[in-house]
Amino acid sequence: MSSYHSKAFLYHGRPEQVTLETIDLNCGPNDLIVKVLMCARCGTDKSIFLHGHKNVDPYAPVVLGHELIGIIVEVGDNVKNCNEGIGYAQGKKLSSEYLNFSSGERVTFQSRIARYKNGLMLIPKPIANLSFQINGGYSQYMKVPEEMIRSESVIRVPKNVTDEEACLIEPAACALESIYATPHPVGVDNHGRHIYKAGIQTGGKTCIIGSGTVGMIYASLALLEGAEEVIMIVRSAKKKELIHRILGNKVKVYIAPQLKDMSIQEYLLQEEKIVHDLEDMTDGYLFDDVVSACSDPNAQRLMLKLYTREGYGVGACFGGTHSLVDQADIDQNHYRCAKTIGTSGCSTDAMKTILQWLHEGNLSFKNFTSSRKFTFDDSPHEFFTTSAEGLKPVLYPWVEET
Repeated sequence: MSSYHSKAFLYHGRPEQVTLETIDLNCGPNDLIVKVLMCARCGTDKSIFLHGHKNVDPYAPVVLGHELIGIIVEVGDNVKNCNEGIGYAQGKKLSSEYLNFSSGERVTFQSRIARYKNGLMLIPKPIANLSFQINGGYSQYMKVPEEMIRSESVIRVPKNVTDEEACLIEPAACALESIYATPHPVGVDNHGRHIYKAGIQTGGKTCIIGSGTVGMIYASLALLEGAEEVIMIVRSAKKKELIHRILGNKVKVYIAPQLKDMSIQEYLLQEEKIVHDLEDMTDGYLFDDVVSACSDPNAQRLMLKLYTREGYGVGACFGGTHSLVDQADIDQNHYRCAKTIGTSGCSTDAMKTILQWLHEGNLSFKNFTSSRKFTFDDSPHEFFTTSAEGLKPVLYPWVEET
């Protein structure tokens, strides 16, 4: 059994208390040891760094980071016998094919070892969370414990999926999870009961509020799901250039006016201009699907105004807060069918779907992460707070600055 000395960013359970440490890992009989190749920063990690987290702080010190790709370097002697499923795999015997892990395999992870009911992931009281109770990916090596193995949280990555794409599978699956929860009414039965179909409205119009990595993931998924038109709302010409550089002309881009340092009355007037402009761009229709993919709480309110006036639009939120939503005109949400769906984590099935689409070439996340390679030579504060050109920052644990 080998011992691993690993550099890691260690969170100490208090805001802005992350230090570069060396931690020691040993592979137990029911464990895997993974060499971390890349680990992307989740917005939750940034929030934990700045403000702490009630579900993380009690388990500190802990290594954060759950959006990662790694390579197996050691397999515990008894892993092949860990075949009693838990969580996602509750009630089933794990196959020998799944448990036959070997050194050299690239893997990514379902970060939430959740309980399930009727196939639905239950948010409260998970069995465990990677980077909450289990040391995560801001480290050179990571121990994968028995709970992650038995819940089928270890997901193999095919050779044709790049490291960059693999470390975005988890956030992309979170986006897909919220899309797949958006109920579009597609008709009624003989009694007038509405019939629903989850997902992006095929042949419809989709609006994405936000221009970062998650926004581009949503745009890519909307197109793949069959949206006829996708419009992204961004804050500057520079952001518009970024979108077109990465996504080409697949989407239209609308530059919203800057809304800083305004009273709420002034803000709402500018908001009405945005809605009017987007009505013009969509021949008065607005959108069947609206996605808020930014942390500005005002975006949560704006999205309610962008649903089609027909009353059957739905929205998907990625993070953020609804603290200002009550200032919106929400009649169309109260009446008819318009509604907003949020996301908290993703199911293992959603991760497998994203992985399959990447493998088949139906989806690509090329250049979706920051071009800067963050390393352990960078300060934790810089890594956890950087805007990284508006794209997702990634830690490369084995790269050294020259």
